[in-house]
Amino acid sequence: MKPVAVALALLLLMPGCLPARAEEATLPPVVKLDAAALGNEGISVVTATPGTVAPVLPVMSRVTPDTTRVVHIHPAGTGKVLAVLVQPGTHVARGQALVRYQDHSLHVARLQAAQMRAALTAAIAARADAAGAVQRAKALAGESISMAELRRRQDVLAQADATLRARQADVDTLGHRFAEEFNSSSEQDSKGTEDETSTLISPLDGTVQAINTSVAGDVDPTMDVATVADLSGIWLVSDIPPDQAARIGSGGQQVTQVPGGPLISRIDTVDGMASPLTGLVRVISTVANPGGALVPGMVLDATLAQRDSVAGIVVPSEALQHIDARSVVFVRVSETDYRPVVVDVALDDGTRAVIRSGLKGDEPVVSHGSFALRSVIGLAGMDAD
Repeated sequence: MKPVAVALALLLLMPGCLPARAEEATLPPVVKLDAAALGNEGISVVTATPGTVAPVLPVMSRVTPDTTRVVHIHPAGTGKVLAVLVQPGTHVARGQALVRYQDHSLHVARLQAAQMRAALTAAIAARADAAGAVQRAKALAGESISMAELRRRQDVLAQADATLRARQADVDTLGHRFAEEFNSSSEQDSKGTEDETSTLISPLDGTVQAINTSVAGDVDPTMDVATVADLSGIWLVSDIPPDQAARIGSGGQQVTQVPGGPLISRIDTVDGMASPLTGLVRVISTVANPGGALVPGMVLDATLAQRDSVAGIVVPSEALQHIDARSVVFVRVSETDYRPVVVDVALDDGTRAVIRSGLKGDEPVVSHGSFALRSVIGLAGMDAD
């Protein structure tokens, strides 16, 4: 307790108002303070207001990456790792290299590309020859070339056209593979060189969560080689029993104790089913984390607002004092006079209290400093809990 010896010397009860014995439990009508006591005790007054407060559920909330911001990177090809360029925990920028590997699939694809381009060139030449033959036949039809020969050459031209379209489609398909698989938001090949390597790159600004390979390791398209998470937004996840989850709804408020003060967020998701492994229901709140202060793996104290709000007169929790097992608030009558009032508390969440009866809206109530007023009554002979 503060050194109230000096301050309490300045706190005076109205004469004749105290009970002779504590068991009479009669509160004095007024506790009187002088200006020095007001300053020493830091008395502050708030206005009691009508309102509603939702009961809260204390929980432990853990920080996890937002799964919508997590990228699992798979190689487009098959090969052997040449270099691992980052480690878990490394902050990376979009396009930054993560892993480089000898890409056997890229080698095969480039050979196929060379073969397909040669086949396309041959198809173009064959089509040109067939078109020339048709033009000559048309010029000589009915003279040295029969109509049957003209139709045969036209059939050959039609076949050459079909072959040309097929070869062009092959080249286009492989070109799309180079553009979309070997070169994408998460991978780049060694363009313009004979070096048949590919590099896995980060598709976003974020933090490396996992690297699941090593130098000389084999990789293929089924492997989750690297995981990168954008931690500018994270999840606060609480696992609670189903009976408690039934009292929590999406859109409610979550208050999480973090370094620097309480963090207020919105409850985004309450799972409809309990986990078969834990029997608990997951509650998720999405919060911004631009400075990266919240790191996956942290466990924090939090409260979740429940569905059923309680209506009444709302005051700060610190305004409540307990005297003879009763809840009491102090209403300011004047700058020096404060009236203790017994109230019926419907809800106290540790921050705000809802008064069911005993107090009216717009009454000025002592918040900080109410303990000093209670102490005076206690020293005067009443039991202060």
